[in-house]
Amino acid sequence: MKITLTPGQAVTIHGWVRARQTLSWGDVLATDGATFSRLHGTCSLPESSLHALQPDLAAWTKHGKAVLDDCPKMRSWSAHPIKDFHADLSDMIRMGWDVPTLQKMGVKYEDLVEIGLNPENMQLFGLTLMGWSTVGMKRSHAELFHPAALYRLFGMTRQDVLASLSP
Repeated sequence: MKITLTPGQAVTIHGWVRARQTLSWGDVLATDGATFSRLHGTCSLPESSLHALQPDLAAWTKHGKAVLDDCPKMRSWSAHPIKDFHADLSDMIRMGWDVPTLQKMGVKYEDLVEIGLNPENMQLFGLTLMGWSTVGMKRSHAELFHPAALYRLFGMTRQDVLASLSP
């Protein structure tokens, strides 16, 4: 599979000397600056075209052509930051993604718990009770928290927090 490039894209990707009007996966692997971010962002290649070029997300990550920062833009691959990019809790906190972005990537509360989320580090995400609820926090999860931790996180009593969450 090859992607047809505009003259500007060809020069940006291949350089003046070797400018070609097409891009193959082999070209991506052979070109140092040919990353998902550069191809999609700087060169304006559609995500769908890049997916057609290489539908295997593991190939992108294995060769360092896609990184965690790219995950929200890789919807054609259904990229998940934890499962596909092996993000740990500190990576997830550092990214500072909002709730709609987490939802688009399919991140669930349980995914975060599996990599170490607990009441002590939840506030580092900067999400509200509504945000946590949206990503899947349930009443059964909050019932395990100490009342003081719930108050510290949400500024609400345990009873109010539990009443706000679905069973």
